[in-house]
Amino acid sequence: MIEDFLLEITRCPEMLHCLNEYSGHPCSTIVDLQRSTSIIDHQLPEPWSGQINQAPILFISSNPSISNDEIFPTGDWQDEKIIDYFQRRFGEGQQEWVINGTKSLRKDRRYGRATMFWAGVKARAKELLERDPVPGVDYALTELVHCKSEKEQGVPEALDYCVSRYFRKVLAASGARVIVGLGKMAKDVIHSEFQLSEDKNVYGPLPILGLQRMVALLPHPNARMVRSFDKIINKDELIKLRSLFN
Repeated sequence: MIEDFLLEITRCPEMLHCLNEYSGHPCSTIVDLQRSTSIIDHQLPEPWSGQINQAPILFISSNPSISNDEIFPTGDWQDEKIIDYFQRRFGEGQQEWVINGTKSLRKDRRYGRATMFWAGVKARAKELLERDPVPGVDYALTELVHCKSEKEQGVPEALDYCVSRYFRKVLAASGARVIVGLGKMAKDVIHSEFQLSEDKNVYGPLPILGLQRMVALLPHPNARMVRSFDKIINKDELIKLRSLFN
C-alpha cells in the first residue's frame, strides 16, 4: 500500500542510524544539520506532498527546505497523522496544512507567506493544464533526497544513497503522465537513471516504471533565469505534453 511506503520513507532506518551517532554514513551530514536531541523533535524525511498515486503531474526537485516555524511531522507523530499530512497536505485532510498551494500552517496557528518554490510549481502546473490547478490533486511534489535542509546542505553527500534507495520506488508509486525535473540536480539524476541524451528539455512518451510518461526538464523555480514552459520548450513539445491530460 502507498501509505506503507510513505511511512517507510518518513521513518527511514538510515535516518535513525544517523541520529544514533552513526558517523560516516552518507546521510549523516544532512541529518545532523537539525541538531536534534532525539527522533521526537526531529523533522522527518518528506516522502512527497499531494496525492502522488493519482496526480497527473509530478514535480521532482533536490530536497525539501526546512523551517522551524512551520508545523511539520516529527518523530512523535502518529502514523495516521503523518499519512494525512503528506498525502493530503494541500487540502481535504484532517487539517488544512497548506492553503492556496503556497502558504503553510505555522506553529502560531497562522499561515505564513507564500513559498516562492510552491508558487513557481503552481504556475508551471497552470501552464501545462491551461487552467488553475488544484494543488495536491492536479500535481504532487517529491525530491531526490528526502531529508530537509537549508540551501541543499548535505544533499550532495546523501544524493546517490537516497536515490538508489527510493527514487524508482517513488516513481513507481506515482500515477503521473508528466514528470517535471526542476533544477540541475534533478536533470542529472533523470538523465542517469533513464539513460537520456543531454541535449533536450522534453522526452517521450517513454515506458517508465509501468506507465507511458513524458519527461520535461526546467530550471529550479527559485533560479534567477527564465523558468516557464513556453520560454524553454517549443510549441510542438508543449502541445505534446498537454495531450497527455486529454
